[in-house]
Amino acid sequence: MDVQRIRYERTGGFTGMRFHADFKPDELPEDQSRPLLDLLDQMDFDGLSENSPTGPSMPDQFTYTITVVTSQGERTMVLGDTSAPDEMRELMRMLDRIARKRQ
Repeated sequence: MDVQRIRYERTGGFTGMRFHADFKPDELPEDQSRPLLDLLDQMDFDGLSENSPTGPSMPDQFTYTITVVTSQGERTMVLGDTSAPDEMRELMRMLDRIARKRQ
């Protein structure tokens, strides 16, 4: 997958804070970009259903919006803490760490 840009946003939680990052993978150090790109390839982010699984809404849960822009277009997934499949949770953890370092 030819990833050109990633936009990540986490909102909600107890305080309702917004946390975000917008970056090109080549702006990251190799030890951050390679695992991220490998995970996106492994999980076939482009092939995931645009209708993310939705579980029951939980008070104070986080909502994650992840947009991956490639040469073929862009794909956006919106997930909650409780509705994210395991591979998406790993992606959310990676993006959260990257976003924290970029703040």
